[in-house]
Amino acid sequence: MMRSTKMLWIGGGMLVGGWLLIFAILIGYVPATYFLNFLGYGVSFAGLVVGLIGMLDHVRPRR
Repeated sequence: MMRSTKMLWIGGGMLVGGWLLIFAILIGYVPATYFLNFLGYGVSFAGLVVGLIGMLDHVRPRR
């Protein structure tokens, strides 16, 4: 139970961090480079995957 909750928080934090980076690039606060664009996308996607795994682990019936 604790592991899945921690994974949900980490995944959510990664999603928000990726979105903030992409938003900062969009409004011109951070210069757009290929590295930062792929980093924002990668962090956001990894956060989605980690959050989904945490959610599936949380709802999976225990045997």
